[in-house]
Amino acid sequence: MKKIFFLFAALLMLSVVSCGPSREDQEKQKRISDSLFEKERNNALDNASKLLADTTVTDSAVKLNTK
Repeated sequence: MKKIFFLFAALLMLSVVSCGPSREDQEKQKRISDSLFEKERNNALDNASKLLADTTVTDSAVKLNTK
């Protein structure tokens, strides 16, 4: 009876491990998340560049008005 129980327990553990996502699925998900991160990073960089450009223009105008 013990042998059957241990065999059943071993098969159960193997079935749980095999139910996880495959390596291909993990890599595909990583590529998708990386591409989304890249889009967000590019948008953030564009917004930062616009903000810096606006600040530079404003600072220049303030310097011209104070002279």
